[in-house]
Amino acid sequence: MTRPLVSRVPHKWRPRMALVVTLVCASLLAVPSVAIFALQLGTNWFMRETESALLKQAAIYAGAYAQAFEATKTEGDTATPGYYLPPPMRVFWNAEARTFNSLLDLRVNTIEPTRPDAMPTDKTLGPRYQQIADGLKTLAERAGRTTLSSVVFVDFQGLDLQAATPMSFASVPEVEKALRGEVGAALRWRSDADARWPFLSVSRGTGFRVLITYPVISANRVIGAVYISRTPRPLENYSSQEATAFITLAAVTVLGAMIIGSFLVWAVLRPLLALRNQARRVANGDDTDLAPLGHYGIAEIAQLGDALLTMATSLSQRSKEITIYTNHVTHELKSPVTSIVGAAELLEDGDLPPETQRALAATIREQGDRMTRLLDQLREITRARQHVLGQSSHVPTRLSQMSPAEDGLEISVNDGQATLPLSLLHGRTILSHMAQNARHHSADRLLLHWNGRQLIITDNGRGFADVDLTRLGQPFFTTRREEGGTGLGLAIVIAILDLYGATLRPVRHEEGARFEIFFPGD
Repeated sequence: MTRPLVSRVPHKWRPRMALVVTLVCASLLAVPSVAIFALQLGTNWFMRETESALLKQAAIYAGAYAQAFEATKTEGDTATPGYYLPPPMRVFWNAEARTFNSLLDLRVNTIEPTRPDAMPTDKTLGPRYQQIADGLKTLAERAGRTTLSSVVFVDFQGLDLQAATPMSFASVPEVEKALRGEVGAALRWRSDADARWPFLSVSRGTGFRVLITYPVISANRVIGAVYISRTPRPLENYSSQEATAFITLAAVTVLGAMIIGSFLVWAVLRPLLALRNQARRVANGDDTDLAPLGHYGIAEIAQLGDALLTMATSLSQRSKEITIYTNHVTHELKSPVTSIVGAAELLEDGDLPPETQRALAATIREQGDRMTRLLDQLREITRARQHVLGQSSHVPTRLSQMSPAEDGLEISVNDGQATLPLSLLHGRTILSHMAQNARHHSADRLLLHWNGRQLIITDNGRGFADVDLTRLGQPFFTTRREEGGTGLGLAIVIAILDLYGATLRPVRHEEGARFEIFFPGD
């Protein structure tokens, strides 16, 4: 008798494959993403640090420039040259304190070509600018030994104060901006090679310079500008200083990758390989001693393992059933076929009395009907074992609606409102076979008693011997073989009950036969 296939894989929480894939992808993407972000962040921080330092230096140079320029003023100088600041700018530059937001960002600003050279011009420096040029040059040289900055001082026209011949920076965008009273800033490559092949500089921190132009204000006019520049501190220098931290980060990254890889091997690869080996054994017909794996890693693989074990068990059961049914069918059909062949041979001999001919014809018809019944019931038991059922067929039905009508048999139900966890079609099929079985054993009363979990079927027929208790329900076993019984009625009932996880058990009874059907609980 086929029993319902129960899951052999322990049920417990396991991560889903989607979760594992998501974590792996996130981890793999996080490493380069964090590295790139950290690299950009570090380079950007050094660039902004350089920008801030240059602004402070430029402010000092501008203050010295303006003070020196104002000191050269004589009584004959009636006007101050340069761009006259509009009111908003006058308020800003005359405030007691000034703050500047960051002007540059590597993620936003484009690194421009190298700084253009000063262009020759017909314009000349004024006398006051010529007087302060040497002092400013000396100041820049002394301070540059510490600041490492390159400084160019220009007048209100953009002329370089230190140039031997008149040279102008007025066409440079950042200088032009400073001469209008605004602080200018730019990122420029240090050489044409860096501009064409930026990848040669790993961090880009050594391939470009930060340039700041700071207006020099006197009497609310832009009398000139300080054009200062410096290369940001290379990221490589910082990396060498923080070597221990970088080594630790690299070690943690490698360790994390090893942990992730080991987890994938444990949670996915090893269970899948083991299931593959089990599947090959099943395919080769060796489905004996299949047992659940030591671990399945994730939920989907556990479900796959459960399905594989269920499939192997089902195939084994089906194979055994086919063998049993083949042997029984061969045996059961052999008797009627032998009778039909023998009767046909006697009829072929001829010269038989009419009564004998009629008896032989009746034998052929009787044995043919028996073969038909046997084949019909075999088809019925095959249909009953089909697991694909419509959803509506599983709707519980009242016991009174399932009760069949059998001639000469009175059927009574203890509770007309009782509902069984069977479909109407399956319930009628089961009770119809039970009623026929009772009627064939001389019963005229059949009682159906439902107690909520168990259906008890009792009749007042001849019952069955104790020795037959363990054989009832086996396919082709019957105590009515001489009367044409096939031994498949109870086998059909058991096949249907298997679909619901229910069991049929014959019970010894003082009068008639008694069967108990147990249904699984919720």
